[in-house]
Amino acid sequence: MKRKDPTLEQIGELMNELDAYHHRTVVIKIGGNSIAEDEHFLSKIARQVKFLRANGVHVVLIHGGGPQIDKALRARKIEFTKGPDGRRITSPKAMRVIRTVTNQMNREVAQALIDEGIAKEKVLCAAKHPRSFVQAEPFDSDDEHNRSGRPVAVATDEIQRVLNKGRVVVLHFMGLGRDGKTYYNINGDDYAMAVAIALAAKRLILVTNVAGVFDKHRKRIPAIDEEMAGQMIAEGIISGGMLPKVESALWVVKQGVGGVAIIDGFTPWAILAEMLTHEGFGTLFQTRLG
Repeated sequence: MKRKDPTLEQIGELMNELDAYHHRTVVIKIGGNSIAEDEHFLSKIARQVKFLRANGVHVVLIHGGGPQIDKALRARKIEFTKGPDGRRITSPKAMRVIRTVTNQMNREVAQALIDEGIAKEKVLCAAKHPRSFVQAEPFDSDDEHNRSGRPVAVATDEIQRVLNKGRVVVLHFMGLGRDGKTYYNINGDDYAMAVAIALAAKRLILVTNVAGVFDKHRKRIPAIDEEMAGQMIAEGIISGGMLPKVESALWVVKQGVGGVAIIDGFTPWAILAEMLTHEGFGTLFQTRLG
């Protein structure tokens, strides 16, 4: 097959988009399911993070770990349940296992960046850092039996100082309580949204196994604003499990984040395709289109 060379217009588009991200922050959240399902997933992500960092983009990489935690809890015969909203109910006994698994995964994600050529000293690994970057509070008053929490504060200045030094920040989803000793399990998307808002990120990219939001003809919608989303919800086009994702994404952009993108991360270079082309690769949520 004959190679199709990029046009000057396409190259110009890429350079213009890349310039718009120079010294701006991008928060990328990857799920534990994606890590578990594709042995090459982390290397795909790491190559893109390396490119972004080399071109002056500040990157915060946040990972989940649902399947890995479930497996570890089953191996130790620790029961676990989830609430009606899908968030895990975390017993103190389960929390000890979750912290171990999460820290191990955090090191693995950081190592993937190093393996792809980012210098070790340019990667901040939360599992190896002496402090927590997110403060949490329990979801309910019964925190003696449920250590699931919500983010209430982010160490914005400290993260920003690290980013300004050209380092990639690799975070997990653990939050430390106000007492400075009790850890809470935070939903990964909630954690990523809190960090993106605190840093006034240009983009929050949710790397999933879906290509975005589709219209009634099953065609991907490149961008959605609040007015368009409201119409699609009223028509039943956006419903089910996608509805809370859409509502959360629109809420985040109202808090000052430049845009929230939902993309399919299994495709190589999906993050760069979303960020550096007008058409994008997933669905981008913004306050207003045009």
